[in-house]
Amino acid sequence: MTRTDVVAIGDVHGCASLLEQELWPHLDTGAELIFLGDLIDRSPEPEGDRKVLEQVWLLQENPAAFGLAAVTVLRGNHEQMLLKALAPRAQDQDVDLWLCNGGNPDLLPLARERRDWFEQLPFTAIRGDHLFVHAGVRPGIRLEHQATDDLIWIRRPFLTKPHGLAYTVVHGHTFRHDYKVTRLPHRIGIDTGAYLSGTLTIMRFELQSEPTGEADA
Repeated sequence: MTRTDVVAIGDVHGCASLLEQELWPHLDTGAELIFLGDLIDRSPEPEGDRKVLEQVWLLQENPAAFGLAAVTVLRGNHEQMLLKALAPRAQDQDVDLWLCNGGNPDLLPLARERRDWFEQLPFTAIRGDHLFVHAGVRPGIRLEHQATDDLIWIRRPFLTKPHGLAYTVVHGHTFRHDYKVTRLPHRIGIDTGAYLSGTLTIMRFELQSEPTGEADA
């Protein structure tokens, strides 16, 4: 058995100043950072999306320089909408959907340069007995049979009933009206509406794990 220290970061949504402020206590701790997706869109500050992405890329390219074991970034529905808007034959409705959900057209040149990075973002990460994912899972469905749309978009029935998997699911995507963290035996929701509330939740987990050979998907 080995101990894995994981620091999960909820939906950042271009809150670059908040991210920098809340992240620094977790640097030089030897932990792995796992961003739960939705790094971008709805930013409340100028060039927030670009600043967040550049900060994450810097951390991910050389985590050891920041005293980290690794930096994992999961795909959220906003990264997925951006990818559809970037497609060579993108439909007008795909671009409109991204813009209507807080997309910033000024981000497009940078996003095109790093399109390969967005395309390789995994949907899930398993660490010990915890499953990290952007939105959640569909209850009653084995993990390997989950639809990717559910992993980045689902709300109900995931939010209203136990999922039945052998993991505690750590997710973002849906924030409560009081902007509090949700803690239940089967799931922990850490999206606290940073772009509205001014609160970005970053949560540390000390997990016991055995090597399983399972890769991030």
